[in-house]
Amino acid sequence: MGSFGTCPNPKFVEAPSLNPTSTDRNRALDGIRGLAILWVFAFHANALLIGASADATAGWGTSLAEKGMLGVQLFFVLSGFLLARPWMRAAAIGAPYPSIGRFFTRRARRIFPTYWLHLALLIGLILPILHGSFAVLGSEIGRTSLWLHIPLLHFLHPGSSSSLGLNMALWSLSIEAQFYLLLPLLAPLFVRNRVLIALPAAVLIALAWKTYAPGLLMEWVYLNVSPSGLVFFDPVSGHAGPFPPQMMHFFLERQLPGEIIAFALGMAAANLYSRLRRGEPSPQPLSAIDMAAFAFLVLATPALIHLSFGEILTGVGWRLLGMPLFLVGCTLLVLAAALRTPLIDGIFAGPILVPIGIVSYSLFLWHEPILRLVATGRLLPDACDGAPCRIALALGLALLVAAASYVLTERRRSPRV
Repeated sequence: MGSFGTCPNPKFVEAPSLNPTSTDRNRALDGIRGLAILWVFAFHANALLIGASADATAGWGTSLAEKGMLGVQLFFVLSGFLLARPWMRAAAIGAPYPSIGRFFTRRARRIFPTYWLHLALLIGLILPILHGSFAVLGSEIGRTSLWLHIPLLHFLHPGSSSSLGLNMALWSLSIEAQFYLLLPLLAPLFVRNRVLIALPAAVLIALAWKTYAPGLLMEWVYLNVSPSGLVFFDPVSGHAGPFPPQMMHFFLERQLPGEIIAFALGMAAANLYSRLRRGEPSPQPLSAIDMAAFAFLVLATPALIHLSFGEILTGVGWRLLGMPLFLVGCTLLVLAAALRTPLIDGIFAGPILVPIGIVSYSLFLWHEPILRLVATGRLLPDACDGAPCRIALALGLALLVAAASYVLTERRRSPRV
């Protein structure tokens, strides 16, 4: 999720202190990916293999895992940052903006081969294992879900938003795809000093959407979508039922206008990154970014441990203040990683997170179905007992499948994407 884009213009070559190693990839950004996908994995593992909500007596690990859905927000910031960089470079040197056709071609080549292989195996193999047959594909909700998943538009319809209970993580990939479609229109709004208008506007749009859109649109959706199309698959059991209002609220709140703040902050960071690269910045601003990103890690961890899961899901304070501050922290983290600042580089460019980050797209696609197979006993039921062992088993299997998927569909297509 996210792209390294095209090679830097020679005028933007980093100073030696900012580029301690000469590689085709930014290892610190790969490490950020690794952190994000492990956090998302922990969230689903906690829900599917442990099942208890964290409370005041829960351990810090369980409490952090319960907040792992926020790893998706880190991915969104990273996508906004990486994909907007070619527009920022072009604006800085007065060159034409990137070709829209080439951009969409690169995105399609990057996303669809891996995704379509996953989708084919999800429908052709995982569906009959988890549901007992292909019968659901003969229903209205099955057909709708299948056809909307192929072009990554499934999160635009409530009935297909839960992906037939097979892989609910796919909702965020649909949001990413919608952002890709709009990026050639959005990125020019964030170049040069236009960012000073575009970023506040995006923040206001996102907060207004999250606050008002669910209440304004929910009744319309229930009145205009047939009951047979309003089927919701429970995120834990996978069982189908009528679409509950609280999940409809979540579905509407998480549409692209509500998530645009994360992408916008990423694009604003790309603007700042371009300015810093052009000016060969002195150590002072780099040190400030490094320390601010490190402070975010230090302060956000205990704050998230003690924050209730209910507050993140429905709390007004989190929606209007906590989430924007969290996203600003994620943005600082991504910017510091891109600049290879010492503290952040030392944390994220290590040998554990980087390999996981490299296969993070395939791991994102495959981790939840594998967790479901382990949780339901369909996959190696007698391999081990107890949640820790089953989590380790699921993670190991997911990493193996992700590595295979990466080799088959990703590595030769665009190693820097």
